[in-house]
Amino acid sequence: MFPILFSSVLKNKQPQVAGRAVKSLRLLFTICCLALLFNSCKRFLDTKPVDSITPETYYKTREDLDRALSSVYDRLGDRRTYGSALYGFLSFSDEFFIKNQPTGYMSNTLDASMLELNRCWEALYVGIERANMLIERVGGADVPDSVKNEIKGQALFLRGFYYFVLADNWGGVPLKLTYTKSPLEPSLPRAPLAEVYAQIVQDMKEAEGLVKEITAYGFNGRVSKSAVQGVLARVYLTMAGEPLKDESKYAEAQLYAQKVIDSKLHALNPSFSEVFINLSRNRYDIKESIWEVEYFGNNQEIIREGGYVGSWMGVFCPNIDTGFAYDYVHATAKLYSAYEDGDLRRDWTVAPYRFVITGTGTTAPVTRTNWTSTQIYERSAGKYRREYEVTTPKNQDFTCINFPMLRYSDVLLMYAEAEAHVVGATPTGIEYVNQVRRRGFGKPAAVADQTVDLDPGIVTTDYLEAIKLERFRELSYEGLRKHDLLRWGTYVSTMQQQVAAYQTNMPSTLSDAAIKQAARITARSVLFPIPNTEIAVNPYVSQNPGW
Repeated sequence: MFPILFSSVLKNKQPQVAGRAVKSLRLLFTICCLALLFNSCKRFLDTKPVDSITPETYYKTREDLDRALSSVYDRLGDRRTYGSALYGFLSFSDEFFIKNQPTGYMSNTLDASMLELNRCWEALYVGIERANMLIERVGGADVPDSVKNEIKGQALFLRGFYYFVLADNWGGVPLKLTYTKSPLEPSLPRAPLAEVYAQIVQDMKEAEGLVKEITAYGFNGRVSKSAVQGVLARVYLTMAGEPLKDESKYAEAQLYAQKVIDSKLHALNPSFSEVFINLSRNRYDIKESIWEVEYFGNNQEIIREGGYVGSWMGVFCPNIDTGFAYDYVHATAKLYSAYEDGDLRRDWTVAPYRFVITGTGTTAPVTRTNWTSTQIYERSAGKYRREYEVTTPKNQDFTCINFPMLRYSDVLLMYAEAEAHVVGATPTGIEYVNQVRRRGFGKPAAVADQTVDLDPGIVTTDYLEAIKLERFRELSYEGLRKHDLLRWGTYVSTMQQQVAAYQTNMPSTLSDAAIKQAARITARSVLFPIPNTEIAVNPYVSQNPGW
């Protein structure tokens, strides 16, 4: 276009006129080129990329929402949360010690710079950030409202649960309820603990009305109405105890445990051991096991969602084909002695045997060898047994064993404890405790049995102690013992008693590390230190006392 116009002018003008025309056309040419260039750049800059994902372009389809929800769940299975830390090396109690670990992250040597502690905090807040984004964006998806509501309910519950874990371990924490839209957003101070718990309750109560019954899902890896109600009972029991000590919450805990019971969707598995064998065999028992953290495979295939349940805390075994387990987590004599004669839970919870290698290498044959009656501290935690694992080939570290987050027996015991604080020992509460006890002795849970049942005339103070002891027997190695001791206000005193027990009763080959692990639990240990990674970037966060 431009060359044709330029040459035609030269042919028809006088020289001086042509010269002016040339200058004018040159200017016009330059202006037109700049205009085209500007318009092209503007169109280029205004064009949105089509090969990248942003919050504005995502969260549109059911597949988008499912993937986003999976990412919120993902933080539950991290090694620094329920992969191993929150029922293991960040959860020391009187149920276990970690063999021959006097120093390092598995020795209870905590400080604000500890990598595993920092990563636990980080994992929980990543889960919260992902939940916040899903909660804010789910409304714009092109899916039915019923789908939006159900997924929003899941995300709300998980946000509340992550805050529950933070509050339980760190106290008041920054309460962030929107996702980060700019790195320049100001940091948040620590919210008062009561405010954090109020938000937890608000999220979970809203979730209760949005999620489905467990029978609609058919499995327990997704949070159901029963799971929300059962965890709310746990939250309210915690609020009723230390440090908030709001005793009005016992009635709320009783109410929410009763909701689970009244649903008639749950019951005790007749066999205590079968509950945990199911975890290894990838079988869902939605009646007893209400909520689980799910793992899949052996991390050797395309999908890599294996966990550490059974390898980090399991029956010691040096053979991969049988089911390798590290010799880390050992039972205490206190736990072993807590079981009465005839209680079948003892030899499942505290493994009476180990695997002894008969050759060399991790594939050499092993034999199952029993411990002697005096070898108590030598015994492994026994609930998660890799010999029942069905995924093959087995991996040294990664397993498909799910971790139980909420079981029906816990709900029955929570109801009994809450009710006892409200009105004292009642036939209903005593019956629920007895059902758990009967199953433990291998008897029908619903049939009265004077040989194992509590005295129907038991006084309330003795009854509450009986419930605490029953929780110890039933729920050990499920990440609840430290939590229970904290809310009862007895964590520090209990662990100092363990120091004396280890000094008196434990074999010298094991006692050094165990004594140091327990002795490190002092008044400051009621709360973890706020991680240095948070303090370094947030000027509004102060450190917990003693750290």
